[in-house]
Amino acid sequence: MNRYKMYSGFTPALPPPKHPMSSLPPELLAEIFQYCSTYNADAPLLLGSVNRRFREIVHSHPAVWYKLRLRLGFGTEFAQIQKAGLWFKNRGACPLKVFMNITNTCAPRSDTSEQEWFSHNYPFLIALFRKNIHRIHALTLQSDTELKAYHLLDAITASSPVSPTESLQLHSLHFQITADIPPMPSGWSPVFESFSLFPQLDSLKLINHILPALTPPNIVHLQNLSIVRPLTAPPLPTLKILRMISSAPSLIHLDIDSRISGEPLSDLHVETDLPALKSLSLRINNLPSTLKLLASASLEKLRLTDLDGRRPRAGEELGSVMANLTRELKTKDGNSGGLDLLKSLEIAGVHCVSSTSAHWDWCIRHLPRLESLTLNKSGFVSLIKVLTEIQPEHLDVQGGFYCPRLSYVHLSSVDALLLLQDLKMKRPSLTVEWDNGGPVWHHSIPDHPRTTFSYTTGGYGFASLFDYDRRHIEDTQVKGVSLTDEDSSW
Repeated sequence: MNRYKMYSGFTPALPPPKHPMSSLPPELLAEIFQYCSTYNADAPLLLGSVNRRFREIVHSHPAVWYKLRLRLGFGTEFAQIQKAGLWFKNRGACPLKVFMNITNTCAPRSDTSEQEWFSHNYPFLIALFRKNIHRIHALTLQSDTELKAYHLLDAITASSPVSPTESLQLHSLHFQITADIPPMPSGWSPVFESFSLFPQLDSLKLINHILPALTPPNIVHLQNLSIVRPLTAPPLPTLKILRMISSAPSLIHLDIDSRISGEPLSDLHVETDLPALKSLSLRINNLPSTLKLLASASLEKLRLTDLDGRRPRAGEELGSVMANLTRELKTKDGNSGGLDLLKSLEIAGVHCVSSTSAHWDWCIRHLPRLESLTLNKSGFVSLIKVLTEIQPEHLDVQGGFYCPRLSYVHLSSVDALLLLQDLKMKRPSLTVEWDNGGPVWHHSIPDHPRTTFSYTTGGYGFASLFDYDRRHIEDTQVKGVSLTDEDSSW
């Protein structure tokens, strides 16, 4: 009887509740997994090891397998072939992005070329890439030297069956060189024939790379060019930049992050037909003179960082150039124009003092299509006043304000918060963000920490709090990138 009473109240244990992700449809999970792959190339392997359902979804959706990372010299060739074969198989006929790190591969013997060395030491991996080279859409090579990277390119493209119906579809090519750039004559540029192997190339990024000589037939479709060099590298001659850019008639986006040699403009006797850029980003010294050469009336996005911004009259010189560009630029048809198409402007590294405000005020008054403005130095108080001024002749356009399409402003170390509040009150649709200019503290809570204030709108679109957080995360990732790993997601 006692035993019956003891067990009569017993209830079997309930099964554990299912995780909320288990109820999501496989299509939605595949979208989530694809997003994970943008941050970690090996995400398919990690997600596929969670459980059987995840593994089935990962292996049945090619979009999850669009980035492949290999490190030659780490492990056996068989492991690299297994990994590459798995990606090519699951990706199907879709294009693939590949990252290859060859910095730790052994040096070849003196009697063997590097191309032959790659084919001899990685014969099956090279054969696999030769067979699937037409399926690679983007390729990033991290190497000790330029020659090793280009010899690997020659090895994987040698004897590749390229026919008119099946050409090499590589559209994006990035080089990351880890060794220091050696000093060399200013007029010398190496010639790499590998560029002629990829007729569809439209994006080229050179990180810590010797600036090569490019001929128009090889880069006729190039639209994006990025040149990134550390401050310790030898200055980049302006003439070499102009020659390289003039060889790319389809160039739209140009990004230069390097020291520039200070050649007088009168010494540049070369006749150059520069392309009409839509996006220009310069983080250089000698910024005013270089901007004069590269700016075009078709610019829609302009990002300027002066590495010599602390020199006397730096803000005045740059402001004068910007004001002149709004008057003197020529359009393709030969008519006079300015920065009428500019939608995004970002200035960093220079201060705007009272002697320079007239130039900047003139500039901001002549940017009718400006939508985004970012100023990362102090002293631009008068410019804020310009944004609150009324144009009597244009009262029918967004209240008659200058820059009527402006929707986002970010200011750093601003002195007068009352002016910003007045700007927000007069233009309530404008999103205003600014830093209070205090020190950055990471491990303690100071009396006056550096903070960012933001007026944002609701929803998830432009200028919303969601959009602000997203851009903040992206900016943080970009600022944390080092020369040894261009893409943190790899």
